[in-house]
Amino acid sequence: MPHPTVKPFVSDSQAALNTVKELTPGADVIKVRANLNNWSLAEILTTYQWPRREDESLVPLDDGRCPNDAPHTALTLGEFLTHWRQLPAVQFAAGNDTAFTYLIELTRPHWEHA
Repeated sequence: MPHPTVKPFVSDSQAALNTVKELTPGADVIKVRANLNNWSLAEILTTYQWPRREDESLVPLDDGRCPNDAPHTALTLGEFLTHWRQLPAVQFAAGNDTAFTYLIELTRPHWEHA
């Protein structure tokens, strides 16, 4: 299987978010950790789907939906976070001296569309 190439940087925030979304089909929200000294060392920690109701917790996807190509994923996430971490869809979750953790909303909750 050929090694996927890293997509070039995109100047449109929605296109950038769609590039990240392609890494985790079926996920609505992802939790990622990024190395502060090298954004290209980012990794997906957990993938989630929105719950049925707004007052319920996110539903973890534990069926292997995290990408298996760590270098490609790290570069894609790193590129996204370098340029787009200030988007409303990106929420800072935690941090320390070496890494930050973010939740990235790949889709909006269904109850917002109703």
